[in-house]
Amino acid sequence: MLEEVLDEFKKLAAIPRPSKHEEKVSNFLCDYLKSYGFEVVQDEVKNIIAEIPALCGMENAPRTILQAHMDMVCVAEENYKFNPLEDAIKLIRTEEFLTAEGTSLGADDGMGIAEILYIAKNHEKFSHGPIRIIFTVDEEQGMGGAINLNKKFLADAQFFINCDSENYDELVAGSAGSIHVDFCKKINYAAPKFSNAYKINFGGLHGGHSGIEIHRNYINAIKLTAKFLNILKKKENLQLAKINGGAASNVIPSDSEFVIVTDLAQEKISAYAEDFQKIYNDVEPNEFKIEIAPADLPAKVFDAADFENLIALLLNVHSGVYSVAGAMVRTSANIGVIRTAENVEINILARSNFTELLDDFKDTFAQVGKFTNFEVKFGTPTPAWNFNPDSRLLKIMAEIFENQNNFAPKIHTIHAGLECSFFAVKNPALDIVSIGTTNEFIHSTKERLHLKTVEPQVNLIIATLEKIAAQF
Repeated sequence: MLEEVLDEFKKLAAIPRPSKHEEKVSNFLCDYLKSYGFEVVQDEVKNIIAEIPALCGMENAPRTILQAHMDMVCVAEENYKFNPLEDAIKLIRTEEFLTAEGTSLGADDGMGIAEILYIAKNHEKFSHGPIRIIFTVDEEQGMGGAINLNKKFLADAQFFINCDSENYDELVAGSAGSIHVDFCKKINYAAPKFSNAYKINFGGLHGGHSGIEIHRNYINAIKLTAKFLNILKKKENLQLAKINGGAASNVIPSDSEFVIVTDLAQEKISAYAEDFQKIYNDVEPNEFKIEIAPADLPAKVFDAADFENLIALLLNVHSGVYSVAGAMVRTSANIGVIRTAENVEINILARSNFTELLDDFKDTFAQVGKFTNFEVKFGTPTPAWNFNPDSRLLKIMAEIFENQNNFAPKIHTIHAGLECSFFAVKNPALDIVSIGTTNEFIHSTKERLHLKTVEPQVNLIIATLEKIAAQF
């Protein structure tokens, strides 16, 4: 079973599939499922919907949906040659783990798709009622696939298994809502006043998922850059030419790059960097590094007011956990990306396990934008998926899991976004549970899949489909 599932994953790894660019993988999945005789629909946004008919005599069992998303967060190690629109993921397999060479792996959510494909190809080997497969696009950068999915594909189903969680021993029964926040400002430039320019890189930080790993307090490279620049700005003559960092709004940034103009010698800048680094080395020991190199003198720099406003914004927008309840993170935000050209743009993702609290974020960010002279744009909020204590599917899957593994699964909600929230809005009667293989360090170049968790996940899904067919 493991080898067959990994064969399916290898096919996906060979197809570039960053968010917003899923046409190739969508076309592949459409043709692949059709080749096995399944009825397949590819909708306008490239979601894939496929029908697996019930085995003979089980046509009246309730329909169960198996769902995963096609896109992946594409990040690469510094100086690793990788074009996410053209290059395949190069897999590395050990006895325990599957990882990727120099990039994120894409087990989020390629493993969900691989498992579902395996089940589809082997569906005649076990008893089941009608099954619908839904593969969505754009989960990582806006939930566009879930938002645009026609609710008719959910209306006639009773049970829904989402395969996008990150620990095989957990049954997830609720998730956070979120809102994307973009700060933007046209830069007023000035001429440099000083003769020394330096390019400074912050790197080697952990990074990771801005939802399920936000409680780990990993250092945010963009936030760290703002603190360093603020220290220099208060004590020395300093101008900023550019600043870039981060990979995506839902990824804790592990690196940043900025260019400064000053009258200081490189040795003085290095001394500041060494003192600054000592403050954070105990948080991520032997990881955080600062590299400083002379740069060509830029033709223009931020004017003093825009430099001041940028630092004020980055310092005043909290990035990390906002509030907790017991062991559960309630609200958080992540400064994920900063880019400078003619404009400076900052992308933030705020999350809450309570939809109502997202309005608090909007009010706070609007005020920060006002006093720093930045335009603020808010994306469409994603709703929270609320826990259902009466879930029949949760009870079925918990019992099966305990029988298969000789211990009870953890049942909880997560502080991350899942497409389940949109599916629940489109059909409030849907009984939904989210599961997944154990995938560590997702959204980072350290991402790895625990191979021993693949078979238990597939067996759990198959046994759940058999139980549903037998009970109803």
